[in-house]
Parts: sequence; structure tokens; C-alpha cells
Amino acid sequence: MTAATPRERERELHLLVFGHAPGSLAGAWRVPGVGSDVASRRQRMVETAQVAEAGLLDGIFFADGLNFGPDGTWAHKVPDDFEPLTTTAFLAAATEHLGLVVTGSSQFQAPYTLARQLLSLDHLSGGRAGWNLVTSFSEAAAANYGSRGVVGHDDRYRQAEEVLEIVKTLWDSFEDDAVIADRARGIHTDPSKVHRADHHSEAFDVAGPLGSTRSSQGQPVIFQAGASTAGTAFAARHADAIFTGHPTLAQSQDFYRRITQQARDAGRRTLPIVTPGLSFVVGSTEEEAQRYEKVVEESFIPEYQAAWLQEVDIDVTGHPLDGPVPLDRFAAASEKHHTALAGYKTLATEGNPSLREFLYKTISAFGLRVVGSPERIADEIQHRFENGAADGFILQPPVAPDQLQLFVEHVVPLLQKRGLFRHEYSGSTLRDHLGLTPPANRYTTNR
Repeated sequence: MTAATPRERERELHLLVFGHAPGSLAGAWRVPGVGSDVASRRQRMVETAQVAEAGLLDGIFFADGLNFGPDGTWAHKVPDDFEPLTTTAFLAAATEHLGLVVTGSSQFQAPYTLARQLLSLDHLSGGRAGWNLVTSFSEAAAANYGSRGVVGHDDRYRQAEEVLEIVKTLWDSFEDDAVIADRARGIHTDPSKVHRADHHSEAFDVAGPLGSTRSSQGQPVIFQAGASTAGTAFAARHADAIFTGHPTLAQSQDFYRRITQQARDAGRRTLPIVTPGLSFVVGSTEEEAQRYEKVVEESFIPEYQAAWLQEVDIDVTGHPLDGPVPLDRFAAASEKHHTALAGYKTLATEGNPSLREFLYKTISAFGLRVVGSPERIADEIQHRFENGAADGFILQPPVAPDQLQLFVEHVVPLLQKRGLFRHEYSGSTLRDHLGLTPPANRYTTNR
């Protein structure tokens, strides 16, 4: 009999929340009572993190785009594009247990800088850092980094392999017993147990070492969202947790099976945790949820969403909002966005929506969206969790009215009563929350 993996032995629902979601909250500033000045946005981020921690969520997840978006979005958008590492360092001081997951690009950000910033966040937060490793497809982002442009899809993942190896090597610069702190001799660190990376290739020259010991969780947790053939292969080999999005149960189950099998084929004993996105609107009753949904709908700016979709080779700007979706304005194929294109085409054709209705659907990308009572939302979470579709979810609540608070107060207790979710944090690090063991130090294990 094959030994059970850690995930199969003790399976627990995992919940994270988006700290902000570029592209999906452009109209939130229109909701009555929601301030759009910097002080209000700063307070809202702190409240989101503290509510998430009160609800015992695993972490808060910050996406990032490295550019301000297509020109057509600018008129409708609040300038709240705060850099994730700085933001989470700020939130680390306002929380004690909540994991802090930041997005960093393997194409545009230097490996040494990434390694240093992420390990610093991990130490200063007490072992709560996670890295959402993205390969970056945006030409607008490339233009901000003096790049020759976005490299080919599969080449981006080959580069990500190299960058991840460099970063992990730097994180292991110090063996676990390198620090001896001998006051009498004035020797703090055994230099024989400090290692350079000495990485040299056509793309990167990184000497090292990094000037920090390993953190209390060993290394930051690796998140990844690859959905293409190259992306899923990369995630199956390397990711501790995988962010994905599929609207139907069958699609989610298919992805879950494929990524799990790929991870096993890669020789992994600890399988990656699969956490799709979940957009929700919750009310005490179905009717109240629909009233809250109306508030979200009224704040929605379809012109913004149409302009934003240009980032994924869909240009429906200028078309009548109450007419049909112009499918001829979707790229026939895209090396960079084929997964996104397939998902959005599904949204554009299912139920024959108008362009306005289609654009509204896209605020949850092409993931799961549930509007209803706490029982309905808990039922959907439980159904997908227990039927091979997810190990948890990254929540995407609307900004108002206090939707995350309502989720914590009404949905979380239902999940706890059903034996799906924790009643208290069992540890202090993000790896503790996710049930992951610290990775071994490569130099210690090689001795």
C-alpha cells in the first residue's frame, strides 16, 4: 500500500483573502460610505487583515501587476497600487498570526533582491511570508523595467525555474547551526557554515551569500498560479499552494486531478494545496444577499472592465453594453493568455449574456462566484472541498457592505460546526497554518 501523503492524512480547509484585487474593485469607491483617500484605504487594509485574523484565516494574498493598467482604465481607477512587500510589512505589525502572501515577478525583479526582501518579511513577521511567483506577461510591465519586452511563454517558465533555484539557494545561505555567538572569542558566525550561491549563467550572475539566516518556517511558502501546460508542470514541481480559477465543479475537479497526478509523477510526497478564487456576496438570507449584490452592481463600471480586458487580448471597448458580446474581438489564440482567453470565452457564451452582463461576470475572473445566505456559501465550499475540487479558497469579497466581516461572523462558524475549519491557530507560521513542514536546509542535509 502506498503511504498516505500529509495532505491525505490530515485534510483541513484552507481560507485566504485578497488584500486588494486589481481589476475587480474599480467601482468600490462609488459605494456610499467607502472612502477613496489614502487614509481610508490604509485603514481598510488594516481592517481586512485584522478581520481575516479574527476569522482564523490562513493568510492575506496580494496580487500585483507592475503597471497601472491600460490607459482606458485610468479615469475610473483609484490610485491604490501599493507595492505588496511594503504593504505586508506594514500589516505584519498590525497582526500576529495571519500569513502574508506577496506577488513577485521572476522576469522583472532581480533574484537577489527578491530573496532578500522576502526573507526579511519572513523574519520580521515571525515566519508568515509567502511568495506568489509570477512570470509576468504584460508588455506594459516590461516597459517599466527597461526590458526588451516579454519573453516567450515557455521561456518565461524556464527562467522562473532558474530564479526560484537562485532564491531558494540564497535562503539557505546559513546552515542551521552557523550562528554560535561566542562572546568570549568575538566569533558570532562560523564562516565554514555560510555558503555562496555562486550562480552563473547567461541570464544571471549571483554570488551571494544572503546576509540572513533561515526563518522560523525555514523558507517563505511558494504560491503559483500557472494554468498552461508549462505553468501547471512548474506548479506541480515547485508550488506549496496553487491559486487557480474554474467556474464549474467539473473543471475544478479536472484541474485538481491533473495537478495532483503531476505532483506525484514529479516525486513529491507532500502535494500542493489547491486554492481557487471564490468571489462571494453574503447576506443573512437569500433576499438580503441579493440586496447587497445590487449595491455591488450599482458601483460597477463596465467601461473600466472593458478597458482592463485589453491586458488579456480581448478588446470590446466601444461596443454597445446591452448588445451581444462581440466574440470576434477576442483574440483567436494567444501564447501569453490562452488559459485566460478560454475562461473568458466560456463566460461570454454560457447563458448568452449581454456585453454588460459578461463584463460584470469578469469581476471574479473566471472562478467561482456565489451570492446567497451563509448556508448556501458554506454548502458550496463544503461540496467542492469534499468532492475533489479544492483544498480551500482565496476569498474575494466586495468592499462593502462589510462582506468579509459577515463571512467571518456567519460562514466561518458553519464551517467549524461541520468539522471543516479550525477553531484556533495551531501554530504561528504560515507553514503551520497550511500544514506544511519546513523544507530541509540543503547544506545541512548534504553533510
